[in-house]
Amino acid sequence: MEDIFVNTSQGRIHLLTAGQSRPLLLLHSNGGSAYEFEHVIDPLAEHFQVFAWDMPGQGDSDPLLRHLSVQQYADVAVEVMDALGLQTGIVGGASIGGAVCVALGASHAARFEKIVVVECPFRTPQEWKGNWANTEANYAPVTQTRERVAPRLRNVTDELMVRWNIDRAKAGSKTCLSVMWALREYDIAADLAKFPAGQVLVFGDKSPTVAKAGQFEAALTDATTHIISDCGHFPMIDDPERFVDIFITESQAPHAS
Repeated sequence: MEDIFVNTSQGRIHLLTAGQSRPLLLLHSNGGSAYEFEHVIDPLAEHFQVFAWDMPGQGDSDPLLRHLSVQQYADVAVEVMDALGLQTGIVGGASIGGAVCVALGASHAARFEKIVVVECPFRTPQEWKGNWANTEANYAPVTQTRERVAPRLRNVTDELMVRWNIDRAKAGSKTCLSVMWALREYDIAADLAKFPAGQVLVFGDKSPTVAKAGQFEAALTDATTHIISDCGHFPMIDDPERFVDIFITESQAPHAS
């Protein structure tokens, strides 16, 4: 993996990159970084030219100077592609990265051969409000304990905890909560109505997000859904082999416009 930086309207964006084939852009979850994909980048690089970003304000990208909407994060992702000279590619994103993928599909569909939406939240305004105390409790403290993290992952190792808390410290609670406000304010149903046909959904069977799989499927045309067994909110960590296999298989499927 190689570290690179590109310049955008939101400052420098850091990416990990590997491979020489079809471009694949990976978008991590809130409080994470490109290293969320460290176990899948090398095997994916055998089939793709992988670019895993640190979203604005997180990882080694420049700090977030103001609140951004989900659509604005999507626009920055397109700026990253432009800076890299990528006209088209495949994109996959997890959690907030999945929401950014939905926005990309709604507003920049022509740039993507395939869109893979992983573990994306789909909540009503009432659900966001009712769960907000838990959201603040999750993101206001920067450092998390193993006990707090364990329910979300198959196997929590010492190495994972070090990386987990490094990434959360780099992002900080204000940036993480700004991302959660972006998700809370995002009208995902409106963008799903504009989403191109024939795209891909991925869920872990042990994640609360999977409960909304039916709503995603009802809103989309010809979507393919993968539910990974014994998997939580982070399938690229819980089951990297299955995660890689989904991207390889789905990238070979016909593109629906």
